[in-house]
Amino acid sequence: MRIVHMSDNHLGKAQFHLAEREEDLYKAFDMAVDLALQQDPDLVIHTGDLFDSYRPHPRAFVRAFEGLLRIVERDIPIAIVEGNHELGPDTVRKRIASPLINLRKLFERLGYGKLFVRLGPGAVRIGDVVVAGAPYASRGVKIADTVESLDRKAKNLCESCPKVLMLHQGVRGMIKAIYPEVDFSEIAKSSFDYVAMGHYHNKVVRRSGKRIFAYSGSTEVIETREIPLAGEGKYVLSVKIDKGCIEMEELRLSTRPFLYFSETLINTQDLYVLIEGLKKQLTSQEFDERPVVYGKLSLKGDVRPGMPTLEIRRALMDLSLYVIVRESRITEEGEEKGLLTGVGLEELVQNAVASLDLDQEVRALALRIFDLWYREGKRGEAFVNGVLGLMEEGS
Repeated sequence: MRIVHMSDNHLGKAQFHLAEREEDLYKAFDMAVDLALQQDPDLVIHTGDLFDSYRPHPRAFVRAFEGLLRIVERDIPIAIVEGNHELGPDTVRKRIASPLINLRKLFERLGYGKLFVRLGPGAVRIGDVVVAGAPYASRGVKIADTVESLDRKAKNLCESCPKVLMLHQGVRGMIKAIYPEVDFSEIAKSSFDYVAMGHYHNKVVRRSGKRIFAYSGSTEVIETREIPLAGEGKYVLSVKIDKGCIEMEELRLSTRPFLYFSETLINTQDLYVLIEGLKKQLTSQEFDERPVVYGKLSLKGDVRPGMPTLEIRRALMDLSLYVIVRESRITEEGEEKGLLTGVGLEELVQNAVASLDLDQEVRALALRIFDLWYREGKRGEAFVNGVLGLMEEGS
């Protein structure tokens, strides 16, 4: 049985507040659907964060629906779970709000309800494979218990069938996460043959005997921290799974290029040498689209903070879509201190929290609250409810 695994499209996100970047994410999703259909799969699985918000813009909802419709029109089922970005409170009905609920209703009205399977949590047999999955759960929730319960349900549906688990979690032992929600060992002790995961945006594949545990990664660069690894590519995964046998093929997507640099500047001559080198890279290579330029500068000597960023942006603005520069100052003692100029808000908050004399759990909670506001886009009552939920988990 052939399965295509994709994740973390974050449709609706306009990175750097640019319409071009919002369109890039739509194009990457469409390309992921194209690659999936080329595989002629028996099943497509999506491990969360199809949308960037639990209240996506109608444009994002339509683009998602159009892409998924192309799959179900070929009589190919889709199994999907919610990611953290798609889970919001419905304070009127006192339940979770999710755009996937509306997608499900729409497919039902069109007669494709049986082909759009939202697992929240649950297990279902699709062809010769049993698929189990659960939506994102934050720290404090006993995810290991959920996995154990899904394992039992999967075995009850078909003991001898190949089994697939779908999660949207940070897994310690698979990735480096600020606040992982579950340990790899707690997932590995289940009987699932293929564990498909979302939440982490770079591709990670771990094999254990005849089993595979995999993050397919996002289909485009979503956060600046991914940019240094952008050259490694973005993927969807094609998995052939039969009883006692599993094979994987990594299908690379064609996405907007990123040019990354990291340099130490001692004087202004170093700066202009760097600029000329960057201009040469941008003009000598044949890019299908204007790249995003992202760089980190360590300043020494008399280089004035802010000036390198302005000069680099001025020199490269016509050759690139967008230019981001992060500056830090190297002190006489050799310590590197972040500067406000060119430093991202997320990095500032992380550095500030890390510098406080707080317990590790309190620091993690502070970052998690910031994450609700900054990365998940929760505002107003949704934000308050999210904070209260985190406080309940920690109590």
